Amino acid sequence: MERRDFVSNLSMVLALACAGGLAACSKSSSDAPDPGNGGGGGNNAKLTADLGSELLNTGSFKIGGGVILIRIAAGNTASSFAALSSTCTHQGCTVATFNSSSNLIECNAPCGHGSRYTTTGAVQTGPATNPLTKMTIAISGNTLTVS
Repeated sequence: MERRDFVSNLSMVLALACAGGLAACSKSSSDAPDPGNGGGGGNNAKLTADLGSELLNTGSFKIGGGVILIRIAAGNTASSFAALSSTCTHQGCTVATFNSSSNLIECNAPCGHGSRYTTTGAVQTGPATNPLTKMTIAISGNTLTVS
């Protein structure tokens, strides 16, 4: 194999790997894209959820508008949810998922450093050393608003 072919093939592999990492970052518990502010919560709303159709089960989550919102208990009260900044405090990327088996928020793509946080925002596993910022939750009827 000539050097030019090798470099060309290597570039293609790296481009595909980067595209895969970006696709992993966009994963959420909903198939519908989330524009962040779904309205109904005033101009300070970072994220809204319709509790009649979203986050119905404990462990379900939604990421958008700089927030990760997790249902941690049954019932439609603010204490049944955790709302935290979705920005990892280690490298500033968006956390990738909530693992309902371990009850940990995971930042594993694209940063790849593996920091994990509890639903209170505390660091469970580094290299991150600072907690995720807690957000304010308000519920009116079936509409949950995070600000």
